[in-house]
Amino acid sequence: MGRTGLRGRGRLHCFGPNHALHPIVTRWRRNLDGSIIRKSLKKMLEVLVAQYPLSDVWALPGGSLEPGETLPLKLKWILRREFWPQFQNLLKQGTEVHKGYLDDPRNTDNAWVETVAVSVHFNSQNDVEMKRLNSFLQGCDPELCIRWQVLDKRIPLHANHKKFLHKISTLLDAYY
Repeated sequence: MGRTGLRGRGRLHCFGPNHALHPIVTRWRRNLDGSIIRKSLKKMLEVLVAQYPLSDVWALPGGSLEPGETLPLKLKWILRREFWPQFQNLLKQGTEVHKGYLDDPRNTDNAWVETVAVSVHFNSQNDVEMKRLNSFLQGCDPELCIRWQVLDKRIPLHANHKKFLHKISTLLDAYY
């Protein structure tokens, strides 16, 4: 963090802060009988991740916010339009785990990423909103793939996203 030695906008949209939203959607990993799976005495989490076109790593389903937008375009790719209002309500009920500067390889001295990371955790496998979310997720296609991934520090994920997941696992006293 701090000065990068790079000038201009780089690969970011505008000078100054470039705002982003990163929803962190989690649920407990369960056995077929519905019991929560544990590792090293801690409950295991699953996190919703996406793999975007031309990317070889998984990421949290979020991204850059254009001025006036409430949901990032990348998130809109994942969710069907009719679920956008319900998802915004889930975010309002979620827990903010980070707000501010994000260490990002695209940052320059003149343009940088500031993000809000919001945790939405589904405690029950019978949660109506989680079932609704699952039904509104787009299926895997050549352009985009989304899935529930077991939360583990070894998953191939953007480095700055791993920091958020570590924070969530600590918050929920879960395995990381």
